[in-house]
Amino acid sequence: MLSLGGERHAALVDLSGSMFLAGPSRPGVGFRAEGIALVDTATGLVGRSVWTDDHGDEVYSEIRGEDAATGKRLTGTFIGGTGRYAGATGSYELVWQYVLYADEGAIQGRTTDLVGRVRTGAPAAKP
Repeated sequence: MLSLGGERHAALVDLSGSMFLAGPSRPGVGFRAEGIALVDTATGLVGRSVWTDDHGDEVYSEIRGEDAATGKRLTGTFIGGTGRYAGATGSYELVWQYVLYADEGAIQGRTTDLVGRVRTGAPAAKP
């Protein structure tokens, strides 16, 4: 974390964990989610994420938010993928919640209220 004077600070965030989806039209039940972001208390959050399903297919997204504080809504845009997610487009929203915040810079958290839509392009032809 960097102090930028006064109450302003910036931090690089590296997150990873499991993500499970519910609902009848979900693209998969579970994913390994990884993300990186720059959080600035004055300008908000901007990041990128990769969700990998149990077959190794990936879906990529950009994520933004006004703030990364607990209870804040973040929005994402799908920007492509591999395998069954090739050509993925769409968007999603989630609410971030800190579970543990340590002074050493380590955090644990979770997301709630994940909603969105994804549309995939035609899968790449197999050679």
